[in-house]
Amino acid sequence: MPSDYVYDQGFAEERTRLGAMESLWDPGTRALLDELGLRSSEKPWRCLEVGAGGGSLLHWMASRGASVVAVDIDTRFIESLAGDTIEVRRLDIRTDELPEGQFDLVHSRLVLEHLPDRRQIIERLAATLRPGGWMVIEDLDWTPFGFDAVDAQLDLVTDAILTFMQQSGFEPRYGRRVVADLAAAGLTEVRGEGRAKVIDSNTAGFDFFSLSFESLRAAVVEAGLISEADAAAAAARFGGAVRVFTPIMMAGIGRRPAS
Repeated sequence: MPSDYVYDQGFAEERTRLGAMESLWDPGTRALLDELGLRSSEKPWRCLEVGAGGGSLLHWMASRGASVVAVDIDTRFIESLAGDTIEVRRLDIRTDELPEGQFDLVHSRLVLEHLPDRRQIIERLAATLRPGGWMVIEDLDWTPFGFDAVDAQLDLVTDAILTFMQQSGFEPRYGRRVVADLAAAGLTEVRGEGRAKVIDSNTAGFDFFSLSFESLRAAVVEAGLISEADAAAAAARFGGAVRVFTPIMMAGIGRRPAS
């Protein structure tokens, strides 16, 4: 992640928040990467994982026989995973040097939507692929996000949080643009697919939304976008019976030309 990543890296529940995100979205990511050939390849893949978060995909890729280079601006949750098949590097993908022509797969999830210079970053990441290598960029389209019952207070808080994040360069609809950006970077076989869920507090991954709110809560109140009373009311609602329609996780998929 970049150093100006909007979520509070000092948030006490950050590891739990990342784990909830992994519970919610890992199954679809794993299915997609297996479909591209990670599981069945005769030669073990060399993978670049951008924004490795809590590290669940690193474990999984290694279990498929891949070697993985994991890069992030904050590596505290993945440093213990470094070993024979997993290399951890602390770097900023916007500015730090990246290896060229070395990877069979570049994967990133919920990273580029936070970065205003995302088009240039995709070009930088594309250069790290071997000829014929795959790039998979997963980011959210928040357009369909909502709750199963009309709740003006939760809607108010949702709008305030997204507004706050956009002020730091976040693009809440980047998921619907990622396919075009991969094509513009010169990749071939470009396509996209999306997935969404309807979840409640009993669903693995629900805490991704409640803890994301808690991570940003104080900053959004301080920015004057919501009152402390509205924030407290929303927190109480998240702690009760509420059903969430998630954003769409869009995957942009493309391949570096073979020659």
